[in-house]
Amino acid sequence: MKRSLSLAFVAVVFVQQLFAQSVDEGKKFMYYERFKSAKDVFEKLVAANPKNEESAYWLGQAFIGLEDVAKAKQTYQTALAANATSPLLMAGMGHVELLENKATDARNHFDMAINNSKSKDNDVLHAVGRANAYTKAGDANYGITHLQKILTTKKFNDPSVYVTIGDAYRKLVDGGNAVLAFKNALLLNPKYAAAKHKEGLIYESQKNKDYYLPAYEEAVTMDPAYGPALYSLYFYWYFRDVAKAEDYLHKYIAAIDSDPQNDYYTIDLKYAAGKYSEAISLADALIAKVGANVIKPRIYRLKAYSYFKSGDLANAKANVDEFFKKAKPEDIVPKDYELLGDIFAGTAGSEAQAYGNYEKAMDADTVQDNKASYLDKAVALARKKKDTVATAVWMKKQFETKKSPNNVDIYNLGRAYMNAGAIEFKYFYTADSIFKLYTDKYPDQYFGYYWRGRANWSIDTSMTNGLANPHFEKFIELALPTLKTKDSVNSVIPIKTAYKYFIGYNIFTKKDYKVAIEFCDKVLAIDPADKEAAEYKRQLTGGKSQTTGSTTTTKPGGATSNSGAASGGGSAPKTK
Repeated sequence: MKRSLSLAFVAVVFVQQLFAQSVDEGKKFMYYERFKSAKDVFEKLVAANPKNEESAYWLGQAFIGLEDVAKAKQTYQTALAANATSPLLMAGMGHVELLENKATDARNHFDMAINNSKSKDNDVLHAVGRANAYTKAGDANYGITHLQKILTTKKFNDPSVYVTIGDAYRKLVDGGNAVLAFKNALLLNPKYAAAKHKEGLIYESQKNKDYYLPAYEEAVTMDPAYGPALYSLYFYWYFRDVAKAEDYLHKYIAAIDSDPQNDYYTIDLKYAAGKYSEAISLADALIAKVGANVIKPRIYRLKAYSYFKSGDLANAKANVDEFFKKAKPEDIVPKDYELLGDIFAGTAGSEAQAYGNYEKAMDADTVQDNKASYLDKAVALARKKKDTVATAVWMKKQFETKKSPNNVDIYNLGRAYMNAGAIEFKYFYTADSIFKLYTDKYPDQYFGYYWRGRANWSIDTSMTNGLANPHFEKFIELALPTLKTKDSVNSVIPIKTAYKYFIGYNIFTKKDYKVAIEFCDKVLAIDPADKEAAEYKRQLTGGKSQTTGSTTTTKPGGATSNSGAASGGGSAPKTK
């Protein structure tokens, strides 16, 4: 009898050990991000023991990894129906609710899970931290608070907790604490490739190639089967060296779960190699093989890029539209809006849609260099179309993104609005305010005063109010000394323009012909060949009485009219 009991006990222990090994096998697949393999393991375990909450929790996590939130939710609902107070399953359901953007419901489940386990179940604490680190709606700080409780556990030795903490800090854009967490994970397990790879991701977000590329390579050295690091190396070499990219791609495909959709990567390399027609043909074949309702939407994005590069804008547009129709919101990246903007930019009459998509890309992107690139495209399109108003508007957006705009930036923006003012009068006021910024910031440079004069002359075209006077006066004061320097080549024309303004002002507003003649002489002093000034003076000195206001002087074109956008400002200022 005792022997029978002993054998029964051994059998139970054996089954428990086998089960534990199976759970560990599934969790290992989760580590390698082989979610399909993990799902297969946990489905078998749940089928064998539907009441086992650990298997049910991890099955839900596998479905989340496969982006099947509905199946994850169903898994947790079924498991909770049999074990309604399970803290681990509550944490899993909270994870699903975050993915559904139900943050309040999720927090309730997390709080109940932690309270029911009295904050002493590390698996529950880690599940709460995991959910908040890896979802957009999650509260990373809340997750970190509970993850850190695990670190105080006696004989704590789990590097995955540090990795989750690091990812939570990464979500908070706290690179310093994230890297520290990943390094702590490596102290516990020097071969933990996930920690080294994620450390590389931090440095890549900082565009620090000297650190992120070696980190990816080291992660692969630590564990040649760690797929995420292989993918990062493939992606790094994608536009740099197609042969190297292909080598890493083969290694990556060998390391991940088999799937017909893995052919996508090979097709993507055809695009990288500039073989656009081949990429399109292979993409169509893959869609037919997998099924249009099953294939991942990214294949349509790939086709759109391939058609765009081939110059087929109509098919590029059709495929990018298909991508947007099928893709989940979280799968759409700023570059997708940029592609659509580029397609519209190349389509006559679609400039407004192009600008709109460049703006969407700019709003969605957090990388400053990328934002600048989208703005550059918008400005280039406006200039290409000779749309002075759009050029000014987009240059202003461009200007506003610069941390420390210099004098040339301000000058160019002001000139753009002067050009726009020739189309829409109101923009002359904007130009004046921009050049005021110039004079405030660079009071010793004459450019700002000259263009404030031009802007106000455009606003006060009759010169009745003399709005331009103080600006041209200050400009002349600062610019005259340059006539004796090498900068005279830049200042002669604007000085003459300012003098001619005062010729007109004194003739038609002040009726002071004597002063008008003096300004004619000033123009001729710096340019004796100026025919316009000579003609003004001839008329002012050779006509009827100059004191009665009945002069027959011809209205001087250059002195009384100002096109605003016309040349006459000399060269642009040098960067200061």
